[in-house]
Amino acid sequence: MLRPLASLIIASVLTMPALEVYAALGRPPSTLAGNVSHPVPAAVARRLAATAPMAPNLYTVQETQLESRTVVREYATPAGQVFAVTWKGPVLPNLQTLLGGYFPAFEQETAQARQAGRQRSRVLLQTPALVVQSSGRMGRFSGHAYAPDLVPAGVDIQALLP
Repeated sequence: MLRPLASLIIASVLTMPALEVYAALGRPPSTLAGNVSHPVPAAVARRLAATAPMAPNLYTVQETQLESRTVVREYATPAGQVFAVTWKGPVLPNLQTLLGGYFPAFEQETAQARQAGRQRSRVLLQTPALVVQSSGRMGRFSGHAYAPDLVPAGVDIQALLP
């Protein structure tokens, strides 16, 4: 029973439209509030909060609630580069969009795990370039992803993540 569910989750993530979140690791934070350069319909998402820089100007946090009610947090350097994302909610967000250019490595690693017979609803990927942890079941998903090379010096990444 678990294998079909895991396959369904992975298939749905791969086929979801990339409209829900514009943030991606290594890129600027999302512009879900309707920035002129990336207009997004209000029905797609709404910004909950953009906090002031944290830990003496080492990073900023932007929290967005998607239309699906899943909350995505983007952690960005002062230069505006997303180094980590977290998610929690009833629907798994589009990981292809959240991971951006890191998604092919994630896809390759998960494909190798499936070929080795490790098909589960929990994903734990740890490489020198990318760390992804995702778990949950229908109605309750959570996880995080970060690029170790992008984490600002002095930031304790483990203290940020759920």
